[in-house]
Amino acid sequence: MIRPFRYEVTRYGEYSKAGEFVYDHPFQWGSKRTGPDLARIGGKYNDAWHFNHMLEPQSMAPGSIMPSYPSLFENKIDKGSTNSKIHAMRKLGVPYQEGYESIANNDLESQAKRLADGLFTDSKIKIDSDKEIIALIAYLQRMGKDIKLENK
Repeated sequence: MIRPFRYEVTRYGEYSKAGEFVYDHPFQWGSKRTGPDLARIGGKYNDAWHFNHMLEPQSMAPGSIMPSYPSLFENKIDKGSTNSKIHAMRKLGVPYQEGYESIANNDLESQAKRLADGLFTDSKIKIDSDKEIIALIAYLQRMGKDIKLENK
């Protein structure tokens, strides 16, 4: 979270607004800055940048102290609990349409395939669409998109 102090807004950009995290459960706000605010990271970098940044952070951000995350490239996305997660999030107020549980994994697989195919087409990066890195890239590319649309 970016605090609304002038020097932080100047350095990092506009601070987080309530509408940007309304469906986050639990809220991801902290009290200490260790890295950049990711509230509006969606669309700032391409998919290959995020892929390479998680694989070897210093290759994309020299001097970074961020560790690499090799497990993201090995572990498969767990689709077994999707239905119960959607049901729980709906109870918390996230406006999933009724019955979405039955098609959620199909949507996930379709989006993951497009993303993996795009990585290969655009950057010759070959990765299976069922890896956790694909889900993380999709999540990062979505962050801040709703607030950007509202401001247009």
